[in-house]
Amino acid sequence: MRRTVCVALLGGSLAASAVLSDRLSAQSQQPIRVGTNFVRVDVYPTRDGRIVDGLQAADFEVLEDGVPQKIETFEHVVATIGPQTARMEPSSPRDMLHALANPRARIFLLFLDAPFVDDTSARQINEPLIKFLREQLADDDLVGVMTPAMSASQVTFGKKTEVFAAGVRSVWWSWGRQNVDLDPELDRKQIQYTLCYPNTDVPGKMIARSRERATLEALQDAVKYLASVREERKAFVTVTEGWPLYREDPDLMRRRTNEQPLGVDKMRVGPTGKLTLEDHRHSVNALPPNECASDRSYLAQINDEKFLRDIIDDANRGNATFYMIDPAGLRAPKNGVIRAPGRSEAMRTLAENTDGLAVLNTNDLDRGLNRMAEDMASFYLLGYYASNTKTDGRFREISVRMINRPGVGVRARKGYRAPTAAEVTVARRAVESPAPSGTATSVKAAIDRLGSLRPNARLRVNAVVSPGPWRSVWIAGELQSTGSRPDEFMQGAKAAVEASAGGTSATASVTLKSGELSFLTKLDLPGAPAGTVDVRVRLASDEGTAEPLSEGVRIDSTAAAPAPLMFRRSVTTGNRLQPAADPRFSRTERLRLEFPVGPGPRDGKPGNGRVIDRGGVATQVPVSVAERTEEGTGQRWITADVSLAALSPGDYAIEVVIVKESKEERTLTPIRVVR
Repeated sequence: MRRTVCVALLGGSLAASAVLSDRLSAQSQQPIRVGTNFVRVDVYPTRDGRIVDGLQAADFEVLEDGVPQKIETFEHVVATIGPQTARMEPSSPRDMLHALANPRARIFLLFLDAPFVDDTSARQINEPLIKFLREQLADDDLVGVMTPAMSASQVTFGKKTEVFAAGVRSVWWSWGRQNVDLDPELDRKQIQYTLCYPNTDVPGKMIARSRERATLEALQDAVKYLASVREERKAFVTVTEGWPLYREDPDLMRRRTNEQPLGVDKMRVGPTGKLTLEDHRHSVNALPPNECASDRSYLAQINDEKFLRDIIDDANRGNATFYMIDPAGLRAPKNGVIRAPGRSEAMRTLAENTDGLAVLNTNDLDRGLNRMAEDMASFYLLGYYASNTKTDGRFREISVRMINRPGVGVRARKGYRAPTAAEVTVARRAVESPAPSGTATSVKAAIDRLGSLRPNARLRVNAVVSPGPWRSVWIAGELQSTGSRPDEFMQGAKAAVEASAGGTSATASVTLKSGELSFLTKLDLPGAPAGTVDVRVRLASDEGTAEPLSEGVRIDSTAAAPAPLMFRRSVTTGNRLQPAADPRFSRTERLRLEFPVGPGPRDGKPGNGRVIDRGGVATQVPVSVAERTEEGTGQRWITADVSLAALSPGDYAIEVVIVKESKEERTLTPIRVVR
């Protein structure tokens, strides 16, 4: 994108502030500028639907929580399209994150709502989308493609539209799934609903509701993810035929006259001669009765009208604009009815309440897309130092008004969250403190521990010892799938867990239900034995025909810095964190580390975190360090969350600083990103 700069560097300290901003932008959900509280605002002034050119800083008034602010920097950014050959694609995930944070670039997330677009409509929108991006994408702009089946962290953003066009014409050409048969791989849960309540209308209602909620949750995930890596506006080009926005439905919970009790006719004799709920003749088995009932209750109580309002609030706070496109255009009536009016209304509501627009009821899709391009053809980038310097973590509302410009409307960033005092302390330490000596050596030593991994081990175990007078041991076990069917251990198993130290021991038995791959349990060793703690896990399948799996670890209870528990989260687990014992993670996953600390703040407070590569070089991938306290026990944990999407396959160390009264403890946890 070439830029026309009208007034530049009105504030003498802008260059230093910009450098500091770039270094800090990856450290938290909203970038923190240590000691400057500098705020950027992207502004779109329009008259008759077109951006007004030729404005100066004096034409704008910026208010924060109603208080006028002094505009320190001002720039008019104009999108100019150059040749595709001149565009430089991000060469790594790190470069992609840096490109996304460029305030002068426009970001387009193309959201293909496959469950709510039929195949015919999907095919007819593909070429207009390709044409739009080819003709309207400027040199520094980035575009990514997402569906409800993806996590936002999986999206790859690029600059060259030929790459996007090739993908649409091959992988994405037939992406609409609104009226297709259920697929055992893509619609496994929906098929299971039909097995829960056969011959009733219950599965259909559950499937429709679950699909709508999955789409809305994916949109919310994308809004929050992009807000964490970029302050300026993000354009969500959402291709969908709309949603009815389901509300509570007590009738869904009422028992049907032809509805059989859950569990009837599901018990059968398995291949070993034992009774089982699994049928190995089929690729999709029924859910356990309690899960059927739980999902039914949850889906009957959802209120997607309220959830849409939550998305709108998140979008306005995260500076995201929705452009809604109905690819079906003008519809021929079916039985005198064109469509449920609520579907279009939901699209219009989302667009109008996020400063976007909705392209509905038209067969001229090119014209609708061009209107969207005109809406973002250029913008003004304003900067100010907030007069409110409180580090209270509260949301600050931004409003922009035009001065002596009658007839000019203005759209601008809605606001931002101020940093807390703790976040400022962490950010200042991360920027100002020199890297500790020997970092590269320490990282290499930590990563070298990954060399002991046994690639074919079916069972992996991780254990963590707590500080304090009563020694607690948390033990996580994780089962590795062989990829073959049937997998006996994945059909149900029991883990016998034992921890011993100093002549004392404790045991527990943990049940893994069908389909579960991991567990987490806690054992208490009286007397706080010092030295090593030996942990053994023996996993036996419910079928009982396979040889049990055994695995053990030895941990040092006197280590200066605590080791963490690991958790993984991905699109397959939804919002649930799953215990992890295997240090290998996919780029599609999010990783959480949890370090046990003592009951009081003096025993450990959250510091900063970073991802370091094998060479000892810190990446720009953000690590969010916080704390939580367990209800009931009062056990405190320092937590560290990181999305792995921006990392290339390889070995890394997650460094987390735990701040204690007299010193800082730096921990290095090695992980391997495999794909």
